[in-house]
Amino acid sequence: MTYNDVVISIGTNLGNKIDNVRIALEQITKLSDIEFKSKIYLSEPWGFESKNSFLNMAVLVKTSFQPKELLMELKKIENEMGRQKKVKNEYEDRIIDLDILIFDQKKINSNELIVPHPRIRTRKFSILVLKDLFHNQRIPVLNNTADEMLQKVNDHSKIEVHHVEL
Repeated sequence: MTYNDVVISIGTNLGNKIDNVRIALEQITKLSDIEFKSKIYLSEPWGFESKNSFLNMAVLVKTSFQPKELLMELKKIENEMGRQKKVKNEYEDRIIDLDILIFDQKKINSNELIVPHPRIRTRKFSILVLKDLFHNQRIPVLNNTADEMLQKVNDHSKIEVHHVEL
């Protein structure tokens, strides 16, 4: 069986955010082996206005799922956790958001899935979680280190480490 190295981001800004992250991690471990976890970051909303701050993190997993299969499983977790389908095609508050940031060395561009995630380089929290997972190594497919991307990012939102044990 072939295993893929995949980075999945976890974000939440509604309800009990720590519990949301915990539940998402538990569900992800039922699908794949978690190799590494990033720190959890407290950040202001990106791309829209909200009074609710986010908790964001990412995990590096080994999975036998193919990209679209994994995406379907992650959407299932979101639905089971109470995520509502978006009414408008814009950012909004959410109980949970699970995104595939990187899927091995693959580049995917379909209606359902774009990998690497198209906004990795523009969102500071995405780069910070990659820094936690890859340290100073070049990140697969992106051909940059996280530090190189942090030097170029225009996102100046306030982000801090959220110290909590999971």
